Amino acid sequence: MNYFLKILVVFFSCLNLIYCQEKNIKSIELFDLKSGKKKLIFDINDDIVLSFDHLNSTAQNFYLEIEHNDYKWNKSKIRKNEFLNGYDNVRIKNYQNSYNTIQEYINYQFNLSNNEFKIKKSGNYNIIVNDNYGNLIFNEKLIITEKSSTGIIEITRTDNLNYTESSHQLKVTIPCDNCQINSNQYDYVMVIYKNNDLTNPLVLYKPDYSIAGNFIYDNLIFDAGLEYLNFDNSKILNSSSEIMEVKINKNYETILYPDVLENKYSLEDDLNGSFKTYSNTNNPRNESEYSLVHFKLSSKNLNINPLKNDVFIVGDFNRHQIGDRFKLNFEDKYLEKKILLKQGFYNYKYVINDSKNDIKNFWQTENNYTAILYKKDSLDGYFKIISVASKNSSKIVN
Repeated sequence: MNYFLKILVVFFSCLNLIYCQEKNIKSIELFDLKSGKKKLIFDINDDIVLSFDHLNSTAQNFYLEIEHNDYKWNKSKIRKNEFLNGYDNVRIKNYQNSYNTIQEYINYQFNLSNNEFKIKKSGNYNIIVNDNYGNLIFNEKLIITEKSSTGIIEITRTDNLNYTESSHQLKVTIPCDNCQINSNQYDYVMVIYKNNDLTNPLVLYKPDYSIAGNFIYDNLIFDAGLEYLNFDNSKILNSSSEIMEVKINKNYETILYPDVLENKYSLEDDLNGSFKTYSNTNNPRNESEYSLVHFKLSSKNLNINPLKNDVFIVGDFNRHQIGDRFKLNFEDKYLEKKILLKQGFYNYKYVINDSKNDIKNFWQTENNYTAILYKKDSLDGYFKIISVASKNSSKIVN
């Protein structure tokens, strides 16, 4: 009996350690080394860098693996040497301790095009970071293209009177000269993402029609949602039109003004959900501070019952994931959440329940739409990318 109790104690201790490790991973970013820009889709020849922080003062051994995925982000049934030159499961050796910061952390970076391995096929990829014992710490997704054609997205207000004030209607035209819709040898799948949110795609298994070497996907309705809200605490002690107050206790605390979601459209300068960590230091990667950011959403005009509907805060900073860590708590007239974030410029929004619906929708909302056509040859056995289209709705046709 004592033996089994010991096993259970060790097991739950390990689970707790894994949870704590994941909780202490912050500021996960993928960017192109040459341009410094974050992307959803990378070219196969880009210098892709993974960067993340671990809230710890002692360096850990982290190991990186990579998987080829299908359009649903499930593991592809192809051997690793078919999509990768070299070997993965390599230790991340490039790291820097934070310097002169209240919150101690270590910034880790890994170049995905190095002497040890290089991606050689297009498609969806899952980057897996494990600890010294093989436990999953976190994973991050990226999309790789290679010589793909460029499609066209047309965005209009829908002519359906039930949705005309709240939705966008898309028509996607994808060049596919040698594509065969009814072939037993090939599978084609169209996936459309809004604002780089990989957790909530529209998946289409057949075009509406094919004409002149193009696949046409028509009358696609998307909730327009709200513009992302934002704040900039790159100058950590400064207040602003978004930041009401900054405190210094055990660490910095950034108190935002309460957000009120109005019943009419309001233009916000946003990055469509993205974020950028930076500060006025010599090396922002390891000299930027962390601050506990106080988010507060007014229950006024919500048109939902905050006691019955779960409300979450999402953005690229948490990879649009929902969960208890990002669920708001209802206190009096406000829904509140505190999240530890690195200095920088952040976009965020509030969504309802597991469906991740926006609380309000206005057709004027500016969104980025990305359409990707995947093709699977039964002889190859994996989904590759043959065409990509992208469009912003800022110039929507009424």
